[in-house]
Amino acid sequence: MDRKITLVCIFIAGLFIIPALIFNLPIIALFGVIADFLPLMFGWLKKAFVMMSFPLAFGIVVFFTYLFFVVWLFGPRLMSMRILFGEFWFLTVIARLT
Repeated sequence: MDRKITLVCIFIAGLFIIPALIFNLPIIALFGVIADFLPLMFGWLKKAFVMMSFPLAFGIVVFFTYLFFVVWLFGPRLMSMRILFGEFWFLTVIARLT
């Protein structure tokens, strides 16, 4: 059941994050980031996190994903921060799905 909730949260996050990346709207991406953070905050990834091969690497990638988002949200609207956030977000999605 936890995996299904996690997949629903990732789906909802993608509905917000992907258009926000395309149209450079970090405020819209904020809703997706909140939906993306829910499985981490409520521990729905706990079982999957134990089964991961490299949990420390996953934690580092998630940290940098949110770091790039905060820089994109509050800093100058740099294309590089948007691309880095998008790339790292896709990495976290792939890591959660495998």
